Amino acid sequence: MKRTHTISNPWRLAIPLFLSLLVFACSKNDDDPVDSDGNGDAMNDGENQEETLPNLVELAQSVDVLEYLVEALGQADAGLVEALSEEGTNTVFAPTNDAFKALLSQLEGFEKLEDFDEAAEKELLAEILKYHVVGGTSAFSDALSDGTVLETLQTEELTIKVDATVLVQDKTDEDAEVVGADNEASNGVVHIVDKVLLPQAVLDQLYPKPSLVELVSETDDLSLLRDALVKANLVDALNAEGPFTVFAPSNTAIEELFDLLGDDYNSFDDFDNSIELQILEQILLYHVVMGNITSDELAPGMVPTLFTDNSIEVIASGETFVIGDASDTDANIIEVDKEASNGIVHSIDKILIPQEIYDLLGLSGDNSAKNIAELVEETEGFSFLKEALELTGLLETLGQDGPFTVFAPSDDALFGLLAFLGEGLSGIEDFDSEFEINLLREVLLYHVLPGIVTSADLGISTADTLSEGNSLEIVATDGGFGLVDATGFPVNFITTDIPAQNGVIHTIDRVLVPQSVVETIATEATKAVLAFVDSLDLDQDDLDYAQCLLVRYHELSQEVLHEEFTFFLPTNQAFLNLFASLDGYDSLADFDTAEDLEILATILSYHFIEGTKLTSGQLSNGQTATTLQGEELIINVNGGVSILDKTGNPANVTSPDAEVLNGVIHIIDKVLLPQEILEALSS
Repeated sequence: MKRTHTISNPWRLAIPLFLSLLVFACSKNDDDPVDSDGNGDAMNDGENQEETLPNLVELAQSVDVLEYLVEALGQADAGLVEALSEEGTNTVFAPTNDAFKALLSQLEGFEKLEDFDEAAEKELLAEILKYHVVGGTSAFSDALSDGTVLETLQTEELTIKVDATVLVQDKTDEDAEVVGADNEASNGVVHIVDKVLLPQAVLDQLYPKPSLVELVSETDDLSLLRDALVKANLVDALNAEGPFTVFAPSNTAIEELFDLLGDDYNSFDDFDNSIELQILEQILLYHVVMGNITSDELAPGMVPTLFTDNSIEVIASGETFVIGDASDTDANIIEVDKEASNGIVHSIDKILIPQEIYDLLGLSGDNSAKNIAELVEETEGFSFLKEALELTGLLETLGQDGPFTVFAPSDDALFGLLAFLGEGLSGIEDFDSEFEINLLREVLLYHVLPGIVTSADLGISTADTLSEGNSLEIVATDGGFGLVDATGFPVNFITTDIPAQNGVIHTIDRVLVPQSVVETIATEATKAVLAFVDSLDLDQDDLDYAQCLLVRYHELSQEVLHEEFTFFLPTNQAFLNLFASLDGYDSLADFDTAEDLEILATILSYHFIEGTKLTSGQLSNGQTATTLQGEELIINVNGGVSILDKTGNPANVTSPDAEVLNGVIHIIDKVLLPQEILEALSS
């Protein structure tokens, strides 16, 4: 016999459903076979025929309020009609027509079930329908209680809630109410519900959550945080899978950071060097925790952040929590549980500063207990400076009483020094001769002043350094003051007034080079080039002009001469012929303006082929070669070798194959001119 059970009062649809089943049962009896005498099945004569139950699909087809469900099963085309018609045991939560209409009204581009017509859309509809089926059990109401959890064919779970009514909880914020319970079928049971149930997988497709960065970008009060993430190049990191929990400082909180850093910081555009960007990156990482921690999962204690070895503290405060950092002021959580696809955001009213940054910026006052050497050793951005000071024996000096004022270049700035000092230096370990170490020591001493000079003490002046005979020039800039060294290039302050037990540190964006080092480098370079010219087994008197150019542009020459090269070297007569063709130029001395000197450098670089040693035997007719200047030369080989430049007039090789150092030199009877110079001379 048909079973019926009552849950609270879920029977609004019970009478029409019963009538539908009654009609279905009668129609089944009308089709009973008859015997030859017109009687019913002889096997049933004299017996009460047991009622035949429909299967789940037939049951749904017989109920008007489930027409949309039946249509959806067919539209999904996922074998669900067949699966729910077969023998077995299933529990189906069947949404009413109105439930489907309500869902369709919420979906853009879906006015009717027929609109699920693409393969991906059919798959989506199938996911929804499978979420209404619990396989392997006929869960009648007497087997369900408050808190019962059911795993669906879609694999996600439903939760039963029983109070005044019976509710089914899906992954949305709205529960479905059972409006018709315990409708038995031959292969299961149907509970009619007033809402289409949606699993998380479907919600993620229909209403995709923004990533953490997108969520921050869409929130007006987090616009400065978005700018900070872009500036610190952390967008990709926070768009990663995660999940992450972000304690997001409001715009007001970030503006307070600018105030904390001083007058030079009004926006993230002012973070324009490697140390500042590193500080910004570390501060931001200090606001990010691994995992998806909602507000109700917060608990007192230390929580590691993505800034390695730096934790924030979650502190109980009444019925809520505050976040503690290295300062004495805690951050209040002002908005919680903003969900993203890869994490969650809690807004806070204060920027969080880790201890390491707090010490570096001199905010805690603890630095006064550490000397300059200790601060250099402990500060991540000074690793290269620390190695240089150790190599030269100056780290120990900066640990003494002093007091000292140190202009500390960043790691990136010290790499710039390597480029200035020449080829073959890529790290501190390459300073392996006494000459190189002494040179480095002079550079470092040039960054130290005796006594304490704070930013407030700076004024237009000349300051003596620990590098004997070398002084620094302090000049006015738009933002206050800067430094000028022997190269004449300006040096800017990054962070000022970092206190130490024996002085003060100011970080700067470029290495300072003293006059003594500039002169030493020039002298050594000149010696190298002169040695190169002297090594030529040629008539030196005929190469005076070339020698003069090589010495004048020793940096350009050195750039090429340390590896394989090919050099076309013009004779004196070649230069005299060039001067004769130019108005106002009778000798090299007439090239006396910055523009003139640039012309000579360009001409010289047009005679170098870098990285390859081409002897006359390797030259072929029509061959082209790209010069150090960037334009090409054309080689002609026809009884002799000539070089064609952009004038169209050939330069003849008069003495080929002078091998020297790592390269080869061919003496030519004409100065080669690139198009760049022809245009400059004609303008």
